[in-house]
Amino acid sequence: MSRVPRQPLPGVVTHLLSQALGRHVMPGHLWSGVVGSADWVPADQGMRVSRDLQGTKSLLNNWLASGGLMFEADRRNFMTVSGVALTTPAWQYLDHLKNVPPTGMFDEILGSSRFSAAKVSPALLEYFWTLIGAFRRMDDLEGGRPENLNQVGVALHQIAGYLKSGTFSVKGAAKELMSVFAQVAQIGGWMAFDAGRHGLAQRYFLAGLQAAQNIGDADLGSHILACMSYHAVERNQLQEGNELADAAVRAARATHPLVRTIVTTRVAHARAASGDLHEFESATDEAAGLLEQSRQMGGGPEYLYWFDSALANAVQGQALVMYTLQASRGNAALIGRAESLLERSIAEQAAAPRDAMLFGAWLARAHAKRGDLHRGLDLAATALRRAPSVASQRSRKVLFDLDKDLANLRSDRNLPEVRELRKQLRPALAA
Repeated sequence: MSRVPRQPLPGVVTHLLSQALGRHVMPGHLWSGVVGSADWVPADQGMRVSRDLQGTKSLLNNWLASGGLMFEADRRNFMTVSGVALTTPAWQYLDHLKNVPPTGMFDEILGSSRFSAAKVSPALLEYFWTLIGAFRRMDDLEGGRPENLNQVGVALHQIAGYLKSGTFSVKGAAKELMSVFAQVAQIGGWMAFDAGRHGLAQRYFLAGLQAAQNIGDADLGSHILACMSYHAVERNQLQEGNELADAAVRAARATHPLVRTIVTTRVAHARAASGDLHEFESATDEAAGLLEQSRQMGGGPEYLYWFDSALANAVQGQALVMYTLQASRGNAALIGRAESLLERSIAEQAAAPRDAMLFGAWLARAHAKRGDLHRGLDLAATALRRAPSVASQRSRKVLFDLDKDLANLRSDRNLPEVRELRKQLRPALAA
């Protein structure tokens, strides 16, 4: 009789096999009588529900019945999904985009009729909108700090409780609260991505996408799909990232130009990472035109306050560096262009320390690749100085890749300044 590995290995192994084979493999298929660990589950566990309000209600009921375990960041380890498990919800979103129930149906299906049920009042909604602003500011300043991510989990649990069991004092309150849920889930997904909690990030994004579809918010749904694409590409899930970007483009056709700018920027990012320079340039040109159109029109979703020409330049510069890292030749001009874009952007990122650290690390890699080693080392040292106040595993990963770049240098890796920086990098990367 073969030995059965200790938990959580049976669940982890069968999850990886399921992803590779494209079909569900249970621990019992490999080890008789063995079940998976309750502490290690796929990111979409319990999320495969119908795309209507009843499906969302079922999702909320399942979550609350398990004491919040479906989402909270500090209780379960969520394993990332790939392939159709990640992309099918995007296409389902598009298929059901126009199936938006009337406002009154939210009040009928959600909440409770009990007299003692907690009341969802305009004041409570105002509190949650204020909380969303605070979460966004936390993310700008501190990145994916675990304490902040846990607060998002607590807020989602509260909101889900009101959606399931509250009473709505004014017409439209249930639908508005669903909008709050969608936005908090999007923020949580981005924070979890930044914290390196990739399964949790997928879970939050999927929940936010479901809620955005229910309320018919094409702007937010398109933005979440764009976030999912960017996240997938950063994890080297290039096929999924490109497919999610394509879905975001379709979802965003009738949205505000600012939304389409972000979506098209994520398309450019996915194409560059995949080695398609022509499509990258095409998407970049389109994004520039859309950004100018957005400036002239004004407005746009309030939650996209952070996206401007500086961010567009930074993401474009990052994408160019990614392209050159996997291209074989003809890189000098592209690296120079990436440096110029990133330099301009970082100078304007003082109000967002996490972004300054992230794109500073990318700029350091660009300089090191072009042979301007001393400038690269200076930029890396600056990024390192931000590390104690910014809990961004995403940024640390770029510094980790820079450390590998330096280790692979032929002669210069033994320079005293290179060895000193690598020595300083070790504790930051281990944090």
